[in-house]
Amino acid sequence: MPELEPGNCADAPPAEAAPPVSFEDERTALRRRLTLLFVACLLVFTLATYVFVRVDEPFAWLAQGAGPAHVVRAHLDALNRGELREAYDLFSPRFRREVSFEAFHQLVVSHRQMFRVRELVFSERKQSWEHAVLEARLLSAEGEHYRARFTLVHTDGRWWIDDLRWAAAARPGYSISI
Repeated sequence: MPELEPGNCADAPPAEAAPPVSFEDERTALRRRLTLLFVACLLVFTLATYVFVRVDEPFAWLAQGAGPAHVVRAHLDALNRGELREAYDLFSPRFRREVSFEAFHQLVVSHRQMFRVRELVFSERKQSWEHAVLEARLLSAEGEHYRARFTLVHTDGRWWIDDLRWAAAARPGYSISI
């Protein structure tokens, strides 16, 4: 094998040159990137629209702890499952001092059909940092319509149900004063 001298690269393999990039290739790559960007934006828009339209409190996850509507739903879910202690524990300490678990238990047992909620729609909300009032229309499992007013307080880093008023609605969409 002959020795290579500096400057004599006749026996060295030729370096591979990068193929020239055509204008059409660049255009195709740009189209792909723009299509991906459009699809991603459409996906984000669809998700955001869904969250704002379908979710009660879209920014509740930003707040520390669950929001007032979440606490009310948890309370009604516990009543639907027959978990009276769990439902009672969502009341504020003040409420629990004034109403014993036995009295709450007796009220729920005597009005069981009223507390089995099939549908809940919040009709009005008033909320500050420490106080919230949620008015709701409820449909019981037996098909009866009710109106409820939940008063909540924010203490110890979370929301508590501080007062609860129920009334039968005269007909759907209309209520007897609470």
